[in-house]
Amino acid sequence: AVRACAQRISAVTDLAALLETMLDAIRAQFGIEHALVLMLDPKGGRLYTVASTGYPNSGVGSEIALGQGVIGVAARERTPIRIGHATSEYLYGRAIREAALREGLPLETEIPLPGLAQSRSQLAVPIEAFGQLIGVLFADSPQDLRFNYDEEDALVAVAGQLGTAIHFLQQTAEAAEPEGSGAPAYAGATSGAAPT
Repeated sequence: AVRACAQRISAVTDLAALLETMLDAIRAQFGIEHALVLMLDPKGGRLYTVASTGYPNSGVGSEIALGQGVIGVAARERTPIRIGHATSEYLYGRAIREAALREGLPLETEIPLPGLAQSRSQLAVPIEAFGQLIGVLFADSPQDLRFNYDEEDALVAVAGQLGTAIHFLQQTAEAAEPEGSGAPAYAGATSGAAPT
């Protein structure tokens, strides 16, 4: 499954297609129906969603701070985090957020982070390349114990391949820019994604 994902990832030469291909590959190879990719904004210390699959809303452009929640902690600590049972604290936090949204109270971000209302299992894997954090691959499921050690290891390998591919695409984009153009090195994967 990892080899099939790596082969598909290595054949893509466009960032938007790369993210879509990777999400499709993990769905096909691992049966992961709900996943998203977040990229690091190193200047702002935040992660923002650039691609997702399986959720009613894409959430592209939604943000989360380093150290916040499973995704933010996985990014800050640069280690995979796997949760097999949703805790009451997580469900309580989601209920507070949903109540705030219903009441029209302001939240940190205007675009809500996608996620399952009844998430029971979660896996957040840092995306890295050449010692640098690039982002996080996140998956969740309504089933308890959905992700095991083998899937965690496999997604770490896939995230490593993805990180390398993103790095090279960014380097290629930077090299192709006319000198002094001031264009950002990263062009968002889909509309609404913030540049780094």
